[in-house]
Amino acid sequence: MKSRALLTIGSTLALACLPMIAQANATVAQVFNGEMLGTNLKYFESVAGVARTSFGDKHTYKVQGCEITADATGGSINDLRLELSPTCKADLGSFIGTFAPPANQPLTFAALHESTGGPLEFYADCLTMCGNAFDPSVYALWEGPRAVGFTQVLVEAILIDDAAIAASQKWADEMKKRKGDDFVIDNKYNCERSFDPVALQSFKPVAITAVTIGTQLTKPGC
Repeated sequence: MKSRALLTIGSTLALACLPMIAQANATVAQVFNGEMLGTNLKYFESVAGVARTSFGDKHTYKVQGCEITADATGGSINDLRLELSPTCKADLGSFIGTFAPPANQPLTFAALHESTGGPLEFYADCLTMCGNAFDPSVYALWEGPRAVGFTQVLVEAILIDDAAIAASQKWADEMKKRKGDDFVIDNKYNCERSFDPVALQSFKPVAITAVTIGTQLTKPGC
């Protein structure tokens, strides 16, 4: 009887440790993968491991030193976000197939536009008079065709380095010239697409700091 009880306890502990074992063995390519979209959270965590933090339906994981966030609204994975760095690179091939930029090259706005053929819709948290509460970002959204299930790719660049800040100022200056200061201050550029070509030219060489992939992705409003 005692040996059976010990066996039961051991089995329970082993099952409880599975997500931790998965976390130790998982790779970014396995977790940040198109096949994970639509899976339930329990299955996702059997691969990704236990979330380090959770805020509502958003759960953040550390995989090979890279931060991946999953939106699990409704209990299934709706979108995945990967923070990029020289050691954390995004391979979008499993999500959007031949529309993906080369995985072995730095992900830039220009690379995404070239591989997808566009168009890219540009948005921003703030471009002027932003205050010090947080570091704003500029985003570009691409929506794929039916062939890739209308999958959306939302890339972002945090406005903290010189290249990103200079690009945002160039975009903002052009909009102020044509529409006036209030157009930029009130974020009205988020509600029309007429300045997307200017934004693309400004941000082409800028490195992307994070990428989110899924459907019905959230973007800044006006």
